[in-house]
Amino acid sequence: MRRRTLIKGLAALAPAIGIGNALAQGPGSAAKTCRLITQDITGPYAVDSVPLRSNIVEDQAGTPLTLNFQVMDTFTCQPLAGAMVSIWHANAEGLYSGVENTMLSADMKPAGDRIDTRGQSFLRGMQITDADGRASFRTIYPGWYYPRPTHAHVVVTPPDFGEVATTQLYFPNEVCDVAYLAEPYAHRGANPDRSDPSKDSPADSSDAGDLWLDLNKQGDGYVANHNLGVTFYGDNFGELTDFYRQS
Repeated sequence: MRRRTLIKGLAALAPAIGIGNALAQGPGSAAKTCRLITQDITGPYAVDSVPLRSNIVEDQAGTPLTLNFQVMDTFTCQPLAGAMVSIWHANAEGLYSGVENTMLSADMKPAGDRIDTRGQSFLRGMQITDADGRASFRTIYPGWYYPRPTHAHVVVTPPDFGEVATTQLYFPNEVCDVAYLAEPYAHRGANPDRSDPSKDSPADSSDAGDLWLDLNKQGDGYVANHNLGVTFYGDNFGELTDFYRQS
């Protein structure tokens, strides 16, 4: 069985009504597309309580990373204010906060005892989008853990009725290889997982290109700008707007 499951619901409707995946835009540009973000599984390390904050670093060492998101309403093709964006990812050692981490070796067997970080909240945060649908997070470059390509988890919840968007965003291997030359990553080396997650993307999606973050060097760190398209019903919950009605 593939690691990802097929995601149903409105993601499956995307091709039928002309909605695909969100494409990244520059920080000052208006979105040219308003496609549904590629759906993905939440993963085993989600938690119920996430701090409302923009800076999620806490005491974690690592290369600075800024993630700038713009949430788009795929029905209106307009920025969506008041949406809740939640992110979480591993630290430089490949560990998540708030959970019992099971580290695996290359033969897919537990490598030592579980590492318990329950009660901690590093590298987790939530933001409410502003009037332009934007939310920004200050964090560090994620570390890797076997057997996954380097990634971050994102969940977007619309401000009212609507489809919650759950996805994972990936960091290109060539950028990871450079980032992992510096401490606190260097002692672990490059990520041994060289797989292309877009080849295993959900079949209900029309395009897997939005799985990848477009990372640019900024000072001693990196910055990425990414659009997140979500389905929002507003007052018309359960019914499509007139634009999408069939005569």
